[in-house]
Amino acid sequence: MARMVSSNKLILKQIAHSYGFSVIKIRSYSSQYKNIAAFRVTTNQGNYMVKPFIGSRSRLIRLSSYAARLHRKGFRSMPKWLKTRSGKHWVKKRGKLYYVTEWIEGRKIHKSGSKEDFAELGGALANLHSVSRSFRLAPRSDSSIRKLGKRHAAFCSQLKILRGKSTKAGRWFQEHGDHCMKLCRDALDSLGTERIRSRMLKESRRPPLVHGDVTIPNVLKSKERTYLIDWDGMGPGSSYFDLVVAITNTAGFNIPNMAAFLSGYEQVCPLTRSEKKLISALYRIPREAWHVCRYASSGRKYEHLLDIVEKSWNARMEAIQWMDIWSQQRAREEKHAAMD
Repeated sequence: MARMVSSNKLILKQIAHSYGFSVIKIRSYSSQYKNIAAFRVTTNQGNYMVKPFIGSRSRLIRLSSYAARLHRKGFRSMPKWLKTRSGKHWVKKRGKLYYVTEWIEGRKIHKSGSKEDFAELGGALANLHSVSRSFRLAPRSDSSIRKLGKRHAAFCSQLKILRGKSTKAGRWFQEHGDHCMKLCRDALDSLGTERIRSRMLKESRRPPLVHGDVTIPNVLKSKERTYLIDWDGMGPGSSYFDLVVAITNTAGFNIPNMAAFLSGYEQVCPLTRSEKKLISALYRIPREAWHVCRYASSGRKYEHLLDIVEKSWNARMEAIQWMDIWSQQRAREEKHAAMD
């Protein structure tokens, strides 16, 4: 361990030198998946984050290009990526890739937090989608619904086997499996309608950038604004999937916070009737139950995730019902506006 710490210090000093800094203090930070996910480096010019990057050099170059373009377009909910003295947004030391950003001082938001926090978060995500649509990124294949259909089919196959077992997961799916399948079928039926497929196809021809992993640990609220952090999963994608994943991971099934998030999003990116139906359909899919089923079927540990699904199931059903009403209210508002 001492050798690892010493090695990291030496590498970080070399990285800092590439950016023209002198290191004063180093602190490592872990994440859910990594013992060391990032470093806070205090230098003679302030605090910065040094992030080890897992991926290819070409991928990191692409991410740094996206980050620079977002900053030039005025998107400020992302920490600024710094350039080395040679003008690059990244460095390679001892065969590993790193990038450096400004360090953000802020607090985490909480699932039981204020509606203002969630409204600002919704606005930050909408700004990302809105600003990046002007980048004219390469069209992407519109295979999202097809992939969901394949995952649903896999879930149904795994479910048949799992329900025959007397495990904790088997007993839970004996009780709730039919409901899970109905939620999936209803969602896929809605997503398969001509208007929604047309909407998704249109977006795939001119996709925005998506964050891909908006979770509570990846949101910071500073005095000035809400920041999204950990952008390693950024790339062209579906704003609708990004929105649904973000609202599920952050607001959970707290309806007032869901409403605030969506209101903040619509302040920047108003949603049409078909877009709201699309979002409502995606929200119905019980992804966590899919994960439990897949983990249990493959012998992986699933107990912790199943506990979360069990405890939140009733709240999830209420949230799905609210989301359906939310999408229908918009439809009625548009109908009345047209009549007027």
